[in-house]
Amino acid sequence: MANRARWVMKYEKGLVDILHENNNSHYRTPHGWKSEGWKKIVRDFNHRHPDAGFTKVQIQEHETQLKKDYKLIKSILQRDGVSWDQSASMIRTTDEIWDDIIDVSAKARKYQSKSFPLLQTLEILLEREIPEGVGNIDEEDNDITPLLSMSRRHSGIVPGSTDEDENNISTLRKTLEPGSQGLDDLYLLQNHTEEVLERPQAGADPKPQRAEEPAQSSSCIEPQKDKRKKRKAADIQQTMEAYLDFRMKQARTKEQTKKDGEQFSISRCIKALHAMTDLSDQVRVLAADVFKDAVNREIFLSYEPRLRALWLKREVNRLLC
Repeated sequence: MANRARWVMKYEKGLVDILHENNNSHYRTPHGWKSEGWKKIVRDFNHRHPDAGFTKVQIQEHETQLKKDYKLIKSILQRDGVSWDQSASMIRTTDEIWDDIIDVSAKARKYQSKSFPLLQTLEILLEREIPEGVGNIDEEDNDITPLLSMSRRHSGIVPGSTDEDENNISTLRKTLEPGSQGLDDLYLLQNHTEEVLERPQAGADPKPQRAEEPAQSSSCIEPQKDKRKKRKAADIQQTMEAYLDFRMKQARTKEQTKKDGEQFSISRCIKALHAMTDLSDQVRVLAADVFKDAVNREIFLSYEPRLRALWLKREVNRLLC
């Protein structure tokens, strides 16, 4: 059995973020994550959090535990007289109702005094339909097969000329930073589509013409060439559309990650500290060291105001020990 991993909030939030990034039909089905999806999730997690050193089994077990915790809290919130405190990310109800809840499920006891900041993001992940999409371009093997297979199904606009394809490539290049992995992927994809355009389609070679058969007129051959050219151009257009959509989703995810960082910034912690009147100057000065850790900042701001001082004093005392 795998050793028990110590999951702090930084790791839990990092795992859920990665689950969101890979939440599409290429990696996940309504019944769970595919083996390819788990491979990607584990690699992404250990790349971003090398200090954690979690195994695949530990990550899978904690994903299962997060789902159980989410379902438990949602079931509690269905009860009369129970509400959700958004600012503190905690369940609010009376002691009598808590006694009834714990009688039914002893595991609920920990959430009588513990917050669960991941409720909303897990709700989006677990309750909504799995988006259609393709797998991320793999950094190890640059596998573009999922992207190309989707492009054949994608109902894009059939271009009238190759100029539109060049415009789509130019648009996509503008969304990618110079020297980025995405730009390298784009060149790889463009080279592939150029090869497709130059390659004759299966079954397109004309049959050897017999001597006694009359030669086909150029008026019959030209329309066939035009149809083949349009089909190939449509393939390129669909591939570019699918890839552009994929990269735009990545950009939105990156922007959301940036916003999450701003939500629990040091400046917000200091601002909240100014409003707390029951702290000594020593605690206020040492609080800056506590706030250097991103997990500490999130915990501090997730507490309701009356509990922040107690938590901060405890953390400062730990520094002094």
